[in-house]
Amino acid sequence: MPSSLPPPTHAELPADPMPLHLAYQACEAIARAHYENFPVASRLLRRDRRQALAAIYSYARLADNIADSERPTADRLRALDGFERDFLQALDGEPPNPILVALADSVERHALPAEPFLDLIEAFRMDARDATFATWDDLLAYCRGSANSIGRLVLALHEIDDQAALRESDDVCTALQLTNFWQDIGRDLERGRLFVPLEDLARFGVPRDELGDPARREAVTRLIEHECRATEELFERGRGITRRVPFGLSVQLRATLLGGRDILRAVLRRGQGVITDRPTVGGLARVRIGALALTGLGG
Repeated sequence: MPSSLPPPTHAELPADPMPLHLAYQACEAIARAHYENFPVASRLLRRDRRQALAAIYSYARLADNIADSERPTADRLRALDGFERDFLQALDGEPPNPILVALADSVERHALPAEPFLDLIEAFRMDARDATFATWDDLLAYCRGSANSIGRLVLALHEIDDQAALRESDDVCTALQLTNFWQDIGRDLERGRLFVPLEDLARFGVPRDELGDPARREAVTRLIEHECRATEELFERGRGITRRVPFGLSVQLRATLLGGRDILRAVLRRGQGVITDRPTVGGLARVRIGALALTGLGG
């Protein structure tokens, strides 16, 4: 049964050397403890790839924890700089903690590129600054560094590098990231974050501090509908990726697409109400999604 505790922070990880198999077990424990739209521990994947995905996920999770901590921005940025140095040190053969022991092994074993890992940290630096995005293109650029980097690492893990697959992976990963933003808009507002482009707020005449105002319900709902339509276009453009990857990954991606689109439709139905009523995928829906993904009808 997954733990209800949050994944450990970078500072909480033991610094002593750890055998490789235990380092991978630590990564898999982090992956199991936290649900995301991308199911990193799929049993349909080959074991070494599943382990590598858990290591990639743990790396992203720990960097995200740093960016989301309650510390001052300057402290979070310094901690991310330290995490980046630790990653580069790991690539040089001196991993300073169990997660990076496993990750360094995965990078070497599967010839994974370093750039997406560094792009992820740069995206988390933007989170640490509680950055806002003036335009839709600015928001998409953020997604390229965050979500798309994970997608490209997954493809690299499966030795897939054709341009069509890369484009479709980027579209799907961006759509999943955006769906998560619209799903979490209320939570983000509570902590002072906003991922809705400022140009769209102006277009629909909604001041940032009035997104939750019932008097603005119609305008905010139209704004959310606009963002959801743009996100759905990305899902549609990228859905062909499920036909370009091996069976196990294809099932996983179909389930991910189905779950993401279910959430997006729920956001669309709620309109402004999504700010106070965050949609999730329930147990019965998960069973349906799993069945559709396995039979090849999803995505």
